[in-house]
Amino acid sequence: MFWIVAPIVAVGVVAAIMSSASEGERVARRNWESKREEVKKTVEEHRRNIETHLRQAQQSYDFHFLTDLHFSSHRVADSAYKLLNDARESFGATIRILNQAFTKKNELKSKLETSGREQKKEYLTEIRSLNDFIGKVLEDKKTMESQRDGLLAEVKRLNAQTAELKAAIRDRCGEKGRDWHQRLEQRAQANRLRRAK
Repeated sequence: MFWIVAPIVAVGVVAAIMSSASEGERVARRNWESKREEVKKTVEEHRRNIETHLRQAQQSYDFHFLTDLHFSSHRVADSAYKLLNDARESFGATIRILNQAFTKKNELKSKLETSGREQKKEYLTEIRSLNDFIGKVLEDKKTMESQRDGLLAEVKRLNAQTAELKAAIRDRCGEKGRDWHQRLEQRAQANRLRRAK
């Protein structure tokens, strides 16, 4: 989150680089930071709930409860994927900001070789500032990558368990379950055809 908050206190080259993030990128990052933990907990909770009910499921199991759980699981996964899109946008901005910082650092190093004493002092100050900035952004990037990858793994596990739940409803809830499963498959097929057009 460093590059979202820091423009207020940054100066010189670093401030210019940090201000290059668009408002959309800043909003995406704030969404990621503020909602990530809540969404991750919800995904984990749904995943555990499905796990528990799959273990306990029997032929006479409550059809309505399981279908509600399936629907709820899809809503949670959709919410997590929207948040992951925010993470992707924010991560892209972080990479772009890092590239700008490295480019500017290399430009200053080139100028350093041909400049006078007073200019050299100014360039060295900017280079030190850029080095500090790059270190903080790299640390932020690493943390964000880890958080993003962790949430993505949880969502994939949730999706796999949701698919198991869907099959369990079909196989363990009699005619209601088979009919529900068939309608769900037909809707999915219609959606795939609509997107293919």
